[in-house]
Amino acid sequence: MGLRSGYFTHFCKLVCIALAVHTVLVSGDMKKLRETMEKKAREQGIDPNNLKPGESLMIPPELTDEEEGSRHMPEAHRCDGCTAVAFQFEKAFGKALKHVKKGQPLSLADVLDVADLVCDKRLKEYGLKNINSEKYLSGEGLPKEKEPGILEAGGKWDARLSTLCRELIEMYEEDGIYDFYRAKGKEKLAVSLCTAYCSPEQLKAMKTPKEEL
Repeated sequence: MGLRSGYFTHFCKLVCIALAVHTVLVSGDMKKLRETMEKKAREQGIDPNNLKPGESLMIPPELTDEEEGSRHMPEAHRCDGCTAVAFQFEKAFGKALKHVKKGQPLSLADVLDVADLVCDKRLKEYGLKNINSEKYLSGEGLPKEKEPGILEAGGKWDARLSTLCRELIEMYEEDGIYDFYRAKGKEKLAVSLCTAYCSPEQLKAMKTPKEEL
């Protein structure tokens, strides 16, 4: 009974805090949300600055000046940004190839269509997430996609990823990106595409067989 009671108490704490999240998210005021979440946590006996094992607190990320105001992808998130773009290119190329004869490459027109699709429409669901007081770019194909947390997405993040996507096209051209895709084997496209954005250590960590898309 005591163990169940402990689980129930912890569950109630998370539910109460989650309700506070929903209430303030409607207003769109991220600073107010952060303050409200910390206040609710303290009311439930949780110290936001000293979480105990089993305690969790989801608050929105506190942005730096660069994260708040820059038109370009902030330096700290450029590798993950490039990885997100590469992931969407992989998905889009794979889907486009289903519509051509098996073994045949995409035409240049198809490659150009894929590039426009990725840069203009496939990067809208990414954003910054606060996980254990660390900020990560999160979304489909990124390591922190499944981690719980409040995602600040859309707006500038969408525009920044689109700009980064166009930077890659300017760097390699559309058919060059497709050539990387065709030559990559089981490696992730990001290993070839993101050498200018990721450190050698980050690239090494990517060199594992990709999941099925």
